[in-house]
Amino acid sequence: MNRRIPRVIVLVSTALVWLSGCTMNISGNAPEQENKEESRLLPVDIQLQRIHSYPDGGSLAITESSMNPGDIILSSTAGATSMGIRLFSTSGVSHAAIYIGNSQVAEAVGSGVQIVTLEQVLEHSSKVIVFRYPGLTTEQALAIRSFSQQKVGVRYNYNGVALMAPFMLTRKVCDLNPFSSSFRNGCLNTLAKLQLGSDEDAKGTFFCSQFVLEAYKQAGYPITDSAPVWVSPADLLHMREGDVASLTPIKPLAYVGHLKKGSLETATASIKDFFSF
Repeated sequence: MNRRIPRVIVLVSTALVWLSGCTMNISGNAPEQENKEESRLLPVDIQLQRIHSYPDGGSLAITESSMNPGDIILSSTAGATSMGIRLFSTSGVSHAAIYIGNSQVAEAVGSGVQIVTLEQVLEHSSKVIVFRYPGLTTEQALAIRSFSQQKVGVRYNYNGVALMAPFMLTRKVCDLNPFSSSFRNGCLNTLAKLQLGSDEDAKGTFFCSQFVLEAYKQAGYPITDSAPVWVSPADLLHMREGDVASLTPIKPLAYVGHLKKGSLETATASIKDFFSF
């Protein structure tokens, strides 16, 4: 039995790397790179969408003192639902929420929109990562907090989540052209409009990442021009600096650090190093 576990991990990890590798950017080397040894070996620059949840420089352990109101929290749990979402989206995260200050976190879950303590988030999550949308003002952070408080108790968007599952598979067709990020973004937006509908179709309900996007939008500082109902936690993760975004952010998200590291963090890092160019 023990001999089978490593083999399963390798097979699943290889499949995830292959699926993630479908999303990439390919471009010619920049002029300033032409004299570099690697540029002579590779006539083009190939950038794969990253599966792992930490930047290339490694993860940074942080505490609440490093956070600002409005910071975006991406997380995962050890449960079957979280695992299913991560497998479908080939991502290390399955949930999104917003830190609104004073140790409070606003999120949309199955029971509806709620505000919980940061301690509760850490207790129920196996991995917790913090990102920051650059340029958020104090007034905008307060607007996000006010929006979150007003929406407490609003129903969960189960229909949006049900539609998102098949969309995660069919959207792969938009990644077939790795030479144009604008083509990929336009293709995804068109496909999402057909499969997922619009924000009006959500009828005031929210799933987790949709809630995060809508809070920023209502605060007058949208993260992306794509409709909130089209954006998954994985899409938010790939909107970070140094990654290949499927849905283009107006500004890339800045990595703040890990409040809690997953048990597979080290294993993922090893797999990433093995498959890196």
